[in-house]
Amino acid sequence: MTVVGAARCGSYDRDAVTAAVAKATAAAGGLPPVAGKRVLIKPNLLSDTGPDSAATTHPEMVYAVCRMVRNAGGIPIIADSPGAGHLYTPRTLRRIYERSGMVRVAEETGAELSFDTGSTEVSCPDGVVMKRFSVINPVRDADVIISVCKLKTHMFTKFSGGVKNTFGVVPGLDKPVFHSRFPAQEDFSEMLVDLNELVCVDFVVMDAVFGMEGNGPMGGDPKFCGYVLASRSVYALDVSAQRLIGMDPDQIGTTVSAKRRGLLDSVKEEGDVVVPVTGFSLPPTYAGPQKNTAFRRRVLSRIQKTGRIYAPAPYAVPARCTGCGQCVRICPKDAVRLADGKAVFDRSRCIRCYCCHEMCQMRAIDLKRGVAGRLLHSFLH
Repeated sequence: MTVVGAARCGSYDRDAVTAAVAKATAAAGGLPPVAGKRVLIKPNLLSDTGPDSAATTHPEMVYAVCRMVRNAGGIPIIADSPGAGHLYTPRTLRRIYERSGMVRVAEETGAELSFDTGSTEVSCPDGVVMKRFSVINPVRDADVIISVCKLKTHMFTKFSGGVKNTFGVVPGLDKPVFHSRFPAQEDFSEMLVDLNELVCVDFVVMDAVFGMEGNGPMGGDPKFCGYVLASRSVYALDVSAQRLIGMDPDQIGTTVSAKRRGLLDSVKEEGDVVVPVTGFSLPPTYAGPQKNTAFRRRVLSRIQKTGRIYAPAPYAVPARCTGCGQCVRICPKDAVRLADGKAVFDRSRCIRCYCCHEMCQMRAIDLKRGVAGRLLHSFLH
């Protein structure tokens, strides 16, 4: 039995968040020992967008965790390697820390903001699909790692929470390489579990006050969920969060992988009762359990291997596209280029990883199924 602490939280008011983080943490068994130790605080800083978008961990959550660590005698260091096509440079980090509110958090709590953009190759001998990872130096140098993740949907992995937040320890534009190597969602999920077993997050706190619904992890919409969750297990925390938003954990690749490896048993919530959110919009790539018969599972398994038939494909919206080129930089298959200042897709090369959609702050990339894909989607649902 793995415990997840839960606390209701109605807003990002500092006192409310601080109380909720403390309650959820206590219900989960408390922080690991941090006195005198360098504690990496790892938020989800996907992009240089403000906290109101629900794409990044809210700064008040990070503030509460940093204060808790300092009060326990730890030395908090805030670090992340943002995704969304951003170069992993001190200049980029400075901009993202400022816009996400991390600069203010560091000033108010005395936490250190890491600008170390170096990385280290680390062996992962027990990995199922990966035997080596490159991870950012703040992970190597930390004595304790606390993940402060964000509850979001995800067009590729379906769900983004504790397990997915760890992907941020992979440096910069190394991330699209993994999409190229593991274009199938099941294999990508196995890689994420390998990474989590290597990094070994000691404690995880989830910002589920407002989550992101719909076309996450950046193109969706904020949705009030009203909770802070905490656990010593990223896998158990994700299960509670998946149930909170009406997802079937057995439909999420990382959760399935963790169960298969014996990393996840039954999950028990302590603290406040977790009441599922009504009307939470799940991503169109999520195949829910409502018609999850053996026949449909076999059909879905076969058509998902073809990818291009069933999965939505990216389309640029010219009226919103600014020609910034981030989609070009992040695409692992060179399936997008700029023509006359607008993004143009070669869908015959596209592997449907949705990195381009994930990074586009202008929401200039739509995802659409073809006729055959729409018919199959209707049949399976």
